[in-house]
Amino acid sequence: MAATETKREERREERDENQKSSEEMNFMQRFHANHGFSDTPLCGLAYAKESFNFYKKNKLRLKNEILSGLTVSIAQVPESVAFSFVAKVDPLVGLYATFFLGIITALIGGRPGMVSGAAGAMAVVAVQIMEPNGLLPVEKLVSLGEIAGCTEITDSCKSLRDQAYDKRVEYLFMVMILCGILQIVLGLIQAGRLVRLIPNTVMTGFVNGLAIIIFKAQLESFQEVDWKKGFKVFDSTGAGEISSADITRVFAEELPDLSADQLNTYVGAILSEADADNSSTISLSEFKSDKDFLIHTGYEEQKTWRSASEASTWIMLLYVFGSMLIVHYLPRLTKMVPSSLVSILSCLIFEHAINRTAIGADTPTVVDLSPVKGAFPTYHTPDVDLTTESFGIIAPLIFSLAAVGLIESVLTLQLVDEILEDTSDATGRCTQECVAQGVANLLSGMFKSMGGDAMIGQSTINVKSGGIGRLSTAFAATMFLIFVVAASKVIELVPVAALTGVLFMVVIYTFDWSCLSLMTGNVRSLYIPGRREGEDAQQETTGNDEQSAKNNSYRVDYAGRRRRKCFADTTDRVRLQDTFLILLVTILTERTNLAIATGTGVVFAALLYAWDNSFNALDVVRTTETLSDGTERAVYRCSGELFFGTDRAFKNEFALRVDPNDIVLNIDNCRVCDYSGLAAMNSLCDRYLALGKTLRISNSNPENALIMEKLGIKFIPAVFDSNEGVIPPLTN
Repeated sequence: MAATETKREERREERDENQKSSEEMNFMQRFHANHGFSDTPLCGLAYAKESFNFYKKNKLRLKNEILSGLTVSIAQVPESVAFSFVAKVDPLVGLYATFFLGIITALIGGRPGMVSGAAGAMAVVAVQIMEPNGLLPVEKLVSLGEIAGCTEITDSCKSLRDQAYDKRVEYLFMVMILCGILQIVLGLIQAGRLVRLIPNTVMTGFVNGLAIIIFKAQLESFQEVDWKKGFKVFDSTGAGEISSADITRVFAEELPDLSADQLNTYVGAILSEADADNSSTISLSEFKSDKDFLIHTGYEEQKTWRSASEASTWIMLLYVFGSMLIVHYLPRLTKMVPSSLVSILSCLIFEHAINRTAIGADTPTVVDLSPVKGAFPTYHTPDVDLTTESFGIIAPLIFSLAAVGLIESVLTLQLVDEILEDTSDATGRCTQECVAQGVANLLSGMFKSMGGDAMIGQSTINVKSGGIGRLSTAFAATMFLIFVVAASKVIELVPVAALTGVLFMVVIYTFDWSCLSLMTGNVRSLYIPGRREGEDAQQETTGNDEQSAKNNSYRVDYAGRRRRKCFADTTDRVRLQDTFLILLVTILTERTNLAIATGTGVVFAALLYAWDNSFNALDVVRTTETLSDGTERAVYRCSGELFFGTDRAFKNEFALRVDPNDIVLNIDNCRVCDYSGLAAMNSLCDRYLALGKTLRISNSNPENALIMEKLGIKFIPAVFDSNEGVIPPLTN
């Protein structure tokens, strides 16, 4: 408790030191303060001077920021490589994304200490454009005029399949540029505030679906190239060898614009490259001897599950479970070094010191999937012809990526606020973070990377390690780029299974396991024996009382917990509607994408809320009174909420033909929520008027007065204020 109070006092002192009068601020500082932004280096030399003086006085804080940033930068390397494979792109594409997201959000983001980079949520959406049968298959790219067969044999001549992959990568960069622009616009209109409308059930389905997607993507690590299927693409007759005629048949489709002589020349080069024994044919052993042979560009690579009889399969399982154990248990012993880094280094050492030298199992490493040529990122304009048709294809993906990125970033910001006990209004900082994420993704697309968003796990590690300022995340991004450039050759040697183990732990930590018990309840109570509560009292009753006592009693286990009569009994679990919503969002996330799933979940949750509130949410009480002149007046007192879900029941409460000529509707205790409520009152006014009667509205609720002033004055002219509790007489 004392340590917590000390931290709180330090934060209060820090806030007091940072509070300056308007006269002491420059223009950018005033701009940040007026919009609720966190101070950034854009505030100029004043910010740099204040930061220097602050860290000069607080050397311990400086040390914590540096060490925390270093830890984060090391831990992000394996995750970025792993998420690159999830998105089916070169590891450098994900590594560069982590640098740009990290440095931009560190400098101008809304939450100092929050870490951003290549993230799984964005990767599982971005992969839609990289799938061979996804948004841009070969046929679609040909029809768009983006790729075409070679007309002559040159070093740059590629098959349609290879051209399609390169063009998809270019489209990915363009998508990230447009996604960044959209995120900037959404940030400026404060769309981040809409995240608070997402219910917890939808967020549970969101994270569970994300975990399932990442899990399924990692299963590909246990697959290997099926050379036999690739061989059969050429050897259609089953002769057991590939001839020049077989190669010509396949590549005539891949290179349709080559002349017969040019195609024969190209086929000759393919044959001579793979024909090691000069037999003018290619055997299966020659076919699979090198995955970089030109012949492999003529078909779609097929995968098959690894056999349990192979030593490499068991070595990979050792790496996977070993990494998982280290990631899970090492933090209990020490948090000085990232557990994910230790797990990967352990597998790396075992692979090259023991496996390659003594065991000899052929386990795949990063270089087997894609080489990592470390270099500083360079500017690149995406080589795409963005037409109306092509934009229509990628537009849904752009909106999905923008929505997913902002949702996860704003939620991470709120989580960091809770950890740091920051109770200030986050509206301005959410806007600032959304804009920063947009700028970062915009630059990512311009520098050949796949973009990303805030990372919940890394942000939690950073702030809990003492990195609560911009220095920690800026230092992390800088060191990360240095690691990428200097250690690219080391990254290539990392076993793929080690990254799979790390991501399996990400899956375990991401999935909301608590929702399972909330949805199912205490399942064991269905079959664990117990006793009936109140059996003694039941034995003392006779006749009809005995049956009543039996109905009111219930079964409990020996611990005294109530047992369910059947699985559908909701005694100890959440409502079926909530269970259905969690499962719906989870399935949609896995089958479609996160943005569609979240949007559908929010709409369904809103409908459930409206449906639940349409019952017993409105109460109308009718009374009659006799006035001094002998006439009667009917008074309807309405309480609750009047909206589209209760308007029909509201109108049915009125006895139009029975009521006298003077009718008063009192809505002091009723909240008119929308136009449907106004339309219901207007309909009653018209129906009473058609019967020669007058309906007047009595209201002292300022919220009702505001909505009626805006929309209802033309429909409901007979409105009076009932603050004094006196109903004025009806005038003809």
